[in-house]
Amino acid sequence: MSQHEVSAISPIVLALPIAITGATQSLLVIALPIIIALTELKISQLSPVLGLSALAFLIGGYVWPRRIMPGQRRQLLQRLLAVAVISQILFVVLLFAGIYEVFGAFILLSALFVTRFIYGFTVSGVYPTVQAWLVSEHSESEQIRHRALTYMSVTINAARVLVPLIATGLIMYQSEMVLALLIGLPLAALLLLPREQIPLINVSLAAPVNRWPEITIVLPAVLVHMSLGIAEFIIGPYLSVEWGITLGNTLIYTALLLASIAACMMLTQFISLRYRLQPGQLLIWSPAGMALGAFIAAIYPSTLPAGLMLIAISLALLLPASATGAVAGRDPKAQAHASADLYTARILGHLLGVTIAGPLFEIASHLPLLAAAISALIAIPASAKLRRALTTGA
Repeated sequence: MSQHEVSAISPIVLALPIAITGATQSLLVIALPIIIALTELKISQLSPVLGLSALAFLIGGYVWPRRIMPGQRRQLLQRLLAVAVISQILFVVLLFAGIYEVFGAFILLSALFVTRFIYGFTVSGVYPTVQAWLVSEHSESEQIRHRALTYMSVTINAARVLVPLIATGLIMYQSEMVLALLIGLPLAALLLLPREQIPLINVSLAAPVNRWPEITIVLPAVLVHMSLGIAEFIIGPYLSVEWGITLGNTLIYTALLLASIAACMMLTQFISLRYRLQPGQLLIWSPAGMALGAFIAAIYPSTLPAGLMLIAISLALLLPASATGAVAGRDPKAQAHASADLYTARILGHLLGVTIAGPLFEIASHLPLLAAAISALIAIPASAKLRRALTTGA
């Protein structure tokens, strides 16, 4: 009996938990001035706490997908999101405790680190687990799988546009209300988890074996997201140095650019659903487009918005294509491993990009963008095995 005699869950419905929890990261950036005002901590104190706690995403992204078992994916997600909600509640309580100076600065920073680490460790399991769930629901062909993954990316980018707009409205009413969203978003993700439809065949529930991430998947993803991390991190400083604008205008321009990038990615992916795009070709042309966008912005600073839009369009097409290539021709257990490898590689690449962007910028303002272009170009030959997997698995 076919695995797909039960109707597949809509990719949009499945993607909602990812979209909502992903938008929480953007919300934290928006809420940063409020956090500083409540705790009276310096940004130099908060930055290491938030940065180091982000390493939990790497650990969780590796650990949790290797605990996926068919028929128990929803149960795993429920546990992860429940702990994430509790950690966010504690995080917000600690922020308000800062008003009354209940704790000293060191204890407060340590407690904030613990809550953020727990949140990152648990919520990092959402993306790869849901993605593995989605590809198993839509595995009739690589084209169908690519279409489903594109719908997932559209939903994620829609949340990245909508949540900041909601936050803006709350700020206009009462700025502290934004902190309620830090709790409300993972809670909404928990409540919106769909029921898992168990296929009408015998499924092995043996736990996946831990292993090192597969280099075929990891290397191109690290390179692409290193390029992205570099380009994103230097937007504000690049505007300030090359455009010669004030700090206030830099913040406004940066926020508008980030919102525009998310909207551009959503629109690109939505339009792409009308065409039968070949994931294998996108693994070539999308990194080339990212490299071109970064190179243009490096050579002609006034074209930074156009360069970033080209990067956004290219990345929007690349994300579902790389996910399709990672799971092509694999059995369900191996697909879960591949989704974990891809997620871990994306986080690692972004962290590496952010890490090297600052020192490169200190040498020359255009150097990070040139490095981003080179990193994206190297990803093309690095993805050769993924392209072959798509060809043989089609």
